[in-house]
Amino acid sequence: MAAKIIKFPVDPRIKAQGTPRAAEKSIPLDLAIELIDTKPALLRNARVYSDDSLADLHQVIAGLFGWDGSHNYFFSHGSNRYEDPELFRINDSTAARCRKIYRACDVPVGNVLIGRDAPLFYIYNLGNCWELRISLCNEASLKQFG
Repeated sequence: MAAKIIKFPVDPRIKAQGTPRAAEKSIPLDLAIELIDTKPALLRNARVYSDDSLADLHQVIAGLFGWDGSHNYFFSHGSNRYEDPELFRINDSTAARCRKIYRACDVPVGNVLIGRDAPLFYIYNLGNCWELRISLCNEASLKQFG
């Protein structure tokens, strides 16, 4: 019987060519961050850099919304989940890759958002479940509204 080769999911920590993104020049990213299910909509804008980690983005978001940053959080994009390092209980990196769960401090923001149309979601304070939608700002809408 021949062995079956099972491909692992693409690891967002590594570029497709297999070189870490941190070696590239950092790209500024303008983000629109919206608190979901609020009337009126609560929206913040932030600038981060492509090589900043998702854990760094968590600190930026906490500051923008006046949160102290002491609660657990996670990001999700498609079937991938990027967790607070304190929540990350899986020490086996192979098992984590199979489950598509990554440590937020290991994943650059640019690897998740650049070249993708779907927004990134962020959950903070798992008890109260604050949910945010994060997407790249559309330059056309910025020009329209000044």
